[in-house]
Amino acid sequence: MTSRQPRAHGRSNWRWIAGAAVIVVVILYLVLSSAQGVAVYAMTIHELKAQRPAIYGRGVRVGGIVDGSSILWNADEMTLHFQLVDGAETLDVSYAGIQPDAFGDAAEALVEGRYREDGVFEAGQLLFECPSKYEAPLATREP
Repeated sequence: MTSRQPRAHGRSNWRWIAGAAVIVVVILYLVLSSAQGVAVYAMTIHELKAQRPAIYGRGVRVGGIVDGSSILWNADEMTLHFQLVDGAETLDVSYAGIQPDAFGDAAEALVEGRYREDGVFEAGQLLFECPSKYEAPLATREP
């Protein structure tokens, strides 16, 4: 006669539940910690400058109007320097990359990057509001 040992199903189930819980906690931790690293705060030029020096090196997004007289484009090095204006406030911006098509005098821009201690905003991304020339004309009805 062979004797069968009863298996401890309860203990086995708890191991699976505990293992699954650990995996869920690790995934949540990884998602939340990576989201904090890419969080970008949107602010005005005045707000940005008011938070010096605590804001240096942190990822932020700043909006303003491009001052056309300040634009310096170096095609050889693919660098762009310009000023954003928001009321009486100005912000020097430096960008390395291809000059966007929508870039120009009086363009409404959002720059995303980091504010350096030397007072220059080092943009990693330039976002522009599409100019009205890209909008389709309104259809008119003939009487």
